[in-house]
Amino acid sequence: MISPTVDEKVLTLASTVPGKKYRILRINGGRRLNSRLFAMGLVPNETLYVSNESRGGPVRISVKGSIFAIGRGMANKIVVGEINNRK
Repeated sequence: MISPTVDEKVLTLASTVPGKKYRILRINGGRRLNSRLFAMGLVPNETLYVSNESRGGPVRISVKGSIFAIGRGMANKIVVGEINNRK
C-alpha cells in the first residue's frame, strides 16, 4: 500500500474529476482484479489521467500512453491521490 503525500486528496477512481492527474495508491480487489489491472499497467504508484466528461458510465483514463475505459464497479476499488499541480 502506498501512502498519500501531505497534499494529495484521496478518493476512488470512480469519484475523480476529468482533466486531472492522479496517482494510484492501492487496489481494493482480489487476485483476479489485481492481475487484470496489472496487465493494463494500473499498479500502485502509477500516474494516470482521467479524460472522460460524463459522470455516468465507464471512467476513461490514460496510462503510459494507452487509453482505457474502466467500469464504475472496478473504478470504485481503485484508490487514488489527486496530484496537485500547483507548487
